[in-house]
Amino acid sequence: MPMEFKLLENAIFIGDCHENKNKHFFLNFLEFLDEKNPKIPQIFLMGDIFDFLTNTDFVKKFYEKEIELLNKLSKKYEIYYLEGNHDFNLSEIFKNIKVFKNSAQPVFFTDEFNHKIALAHGDIFLPFFTQKILLFLRNKVFLKFMNLIDKILYYKISKAILKSQENKILYKKFINFDKYIEKKLLNYNADYVIEGHYHQDVFFKFDKKSYFNLNSFAVEPKIYKAKFENKNLILKPFEYNYKNL
Repeated sequence: MPMEFKLLENAIFIGDCHENKNKHFFLNFLEFLDEKNPKIPQIFLMGDIFDFLTNTDFVKKFYEKEIELLNKLSKKYEIYYLEGNHDFNLSEIFKNIKVFKNSAQPVFFTDEFNHKIALAHGDIFLPFFTQKILLFLRNKVFLKFMNLIDKILYYKISKAILKSQENKILYKKFINFDKYIEKKLLNYNADYVIEGHYHQDVFFKFDKKSYFNLNSFAVEPKIYKAKFENKNLILKPFEYNYKNL
């Protein structure tokens, strides 16, 4: 049976920051947390926080500031990191953060009203072969081998991957997204489902299941705060002072 955790009111969710050379929204947010120390019971990083981050040499150096700040903040805040398709094998980088790899998602939480809440980056319940290929690309042995090749090539592989993502278009309206999600929810045994990945910023209600899809923080610097109203979970904007945006 999957382990269940407790979701606390005023927990915040942030997803798909796609931090890169040209986007520093996530770094700004980490600096805000470090400087202001707001009272936040839980922080959920919903995947694809970085354009490309895994346990390899060049990208760890590339994101050195963000990694250092996250590890510092993890000693003050309860942080959960759901790996995405751009960031994986992170448990050795963030030792004080509860990291959930793709194969461990969805992660189940309960609220004070005993509702079941499923959290996932979003790239799950894919066709069998697609899922297997993605899992292979995240394999630790394979990544160690690629890291060695990358070193020999003076990190040309990592640089090329990061370069290819710099100006990627992160928002496109998903036509018939509600129909797609209605079918996908058949795989979820939960009252509420929260995902990133699709960058659609929408809420759907299907019978007894409620679905939240988060916006990309790189498209709009939006953070979501969990609130309970009339015993229902809702996500409201979490406000903070932006800088250098």
